[in-house]
Order: sequence, then C-alpha cells, then structure tokens
Amino acid sequence: MKIASIVAEYNPFHNGHKYQIEKIKNEYTDYIIVIMSTSFVQRGEPAIIDKFTRAKIAIDNGASLVIENPVIYSTANAELFSKGAINILNSFQSIDKLFFGSENELNELINIKEKIDSNFDDKKIKTFIDDGYSYIKSKELAMDFLSAYEKNIYKKPNNILAFEYLNALEKLKSKITPHSIIRKSVNHDSFYPSDNFASASLIRNLIKNKTDYTKYTPNYNIYDIHLLDDYFDIIKYKILTQNCNFENYFDYEVGLENRMFNNLDSKDAEEFIERTHSKRHSKSRIKRLLIQMLLDLDKNLILESFNFPYIRVLGLDDRGAEILNTSNNKNIISSFKKYYDSSIGIQKQILDKEILATNLYNYKSGNMGLDFTHKIYKKT
Repeated sequence: MKIASIVAEYNPFHNGHKYQIEKIKNEYTDYIIVIMSTSFVQRGEPAIIDKFTRAKIAIDNGASLVIENPVIYSTANAELFSKGAINILNSFQSIDKLFFGSENELNELINIKEKIDSNFDDKKIKTFIDDGYSYIKSKELAMDFLSAYEKNIYKKPNNILAFEYLNALEKLKSKITPHSIIRKSVNHDSFYPSDNFASASLIRNLIKNKTDYTKYTPNYNIYDIHLLDDYFDIIKYKILTQNCNFENYFDYEVGLENRMFNNLDSKDAEEFIERTHSKRHSKSRIKRLLIQMLLDLDKNLILESFNFPYIRVLGLDDRGAEILNTSNNKNIISSFKKYYDSSIGIQKQILDKEILATNLYNYKSGNMGLDFTHKIYKKT
C-alpha cells in the first residue's frame, strides 16, 4: 500500500485542492492522508468554516483520511506549523510521500535549500533586525549569496512553506519523501481568478461580501462563516486588563503590547491590525499573536508538545479505514473522550488548548463541547 500525505488548511476547500488530490490519485496512489488545520489557521484568523465540515468536504472530494493538525501548530509561524504537521505524519511510520503545492519545480527548491544550508549566517539576521526590519525581511536580506532569480523563488508564498517542509523532513530525519505539484493557474494570494480556479484568499473575500463563489469550489454550501472580528472584543479585554503573558508567545516582541494598547479604540479587528503593524511587524505576525493571546498558546507548551504527537481522525472513507487498520500506532484517537480522560501532563494541556479553540470558535452558536460529541465523518 503506497500512502501519500498532504498538509492543508482547506480554508476553504477549492478546485485547486481537488486538482491536487486528483493528480496524486492519477499519478501515485488512491490512499491519501490529509493533516488539516483546525479551528484557527496560520494566517492568524479563525478558519472560515469549522474543522468538522472542512474534513467532510475533503473526504467527499477524494481524501482518504483527514487528521487534525492541532491548534498549537496550525496558528504558529511557518517553521513550527511545518514541523508540527510533519512530526505527526512521521508518527504513522507508513507514509511514503508528502505532496505540496509550489510555484517552482522541486529540484529548484532543493538546490536553493542546499545553497542556503551551506552559506547562511545567523549573525547577519540580527544586524538587519537591529535596523528595524522584520525577521522575515531580515532573513531574506541575509541571503545575499542568492541570485535575484533565486531570491524571487524563495519569496513566493507556496515556496516559503515548501522550504519549511523540506527543512522539517530533514531535521526530523523523516523517511517521507517530498514531491511538489506546481500550483494550478493562480497564485496563493491572488485576487484574480483563472477559469474555474481561484485562490482561497479571493474565495474568502467573495464569501465575506456575500458574492457567488461556487464556480471556484466543488459542490457544497457555506451557511455560517467565522471572522477575526468575532473575537475582537475578547482580545481587547485581554489587552485592556493586561490578562496576557506576552513574553510567553512566539510572535511577541518587546513593545508590541504598547502599540496594541494605543490602538484599542479601533472600530474593528481590520483597523486595529492596520494601525498596529509596522515594517518590523507584519500583519500576519500581529494576527498570529492575537490568536496566541486569545488561546494563551505558551511557546514552552508548543516546544514540549513535539514529544507527544497524536493522531486525531476527523473523517475517513474505506481506504482511510484500511490505513488505520494496518497501522500499529498507539496514538491514534478512536474516542476523543477516552483519550482525553486517560491523558496527563503536557498531553492533556495540548488537548485542553484544542478544546478551548473549538469552544471559542463555536461560542456564538452555542455549540460547545463538540470535540467530545461530534462523530467522525465516515464515507462509505
């Protein structure tokens, strides 16, 4: 049995995602595991659709097994996001390939990665940070050994994550081999569609503005959406009451709390982020920090969590059931409640954060406790 894997957010699931799954099936295998972000995502926002519905959509459109990428990783920077996902996929011990989207061919990415590994100097980053640049921009400037063409490849959105997947596979000594699929028709954050393909960013914008999006997605309907603004009052309260351990969050930097405090009169989350971000602090970083504050995602918990990977199934079909039946992994969760009740220490803290994220995500609808009550979606 050959098993492929995908790291995804499906925020929301669109025709490009369906194309990727179909291409894997046509060229490699029918057995596809997806590790999917849960209630909050890497751009520092709530997922526009809940994790259970997104898992169902993915299974209905060709994925064999959808497992949870816990909120402690799904809301982290690209390095931790990738490392967390790959660490969980590694624990299967039966996955052959990791497939991911990229703007360039894999051999180009590997050549650039090897060049970075051989020439990169961490000390250069600090120099640029001291000059007021963000960490990401400082890292880019420190790569003066790359050509302009190579730097352009390195900066492309899908390639950024691709490089982190490659790094994570290497650092974790994974036996999973990487395989890139060139992104179909449109770029990651493009607001210009091409035929029936559009970026998730464009589709989210269409959904928010109550404009027809269905040309760019498989056949499903969205009845309820979630936005960062839904949680802005809670975040403002935490800032106002200083009910945050800022120094415990990965995306915090000394002084950011003052910028936040001074902008609490913003009319909504969008204005707040616009006023708070700077050359040194990107909008995505500010948004991730807000989610880390909302959920109190302590960086020490995240670092310790890598020793406790768990496999929480959100949805599966018959092939997904075959994958599980042939796996000897003891960390596969068949019953979330039983797993939670038997957990202790760091493991329980990780699960508590997931429960908090799910409950906060659903607090306006009153659907609390779904981690314990929602059934795994099974397509037969």
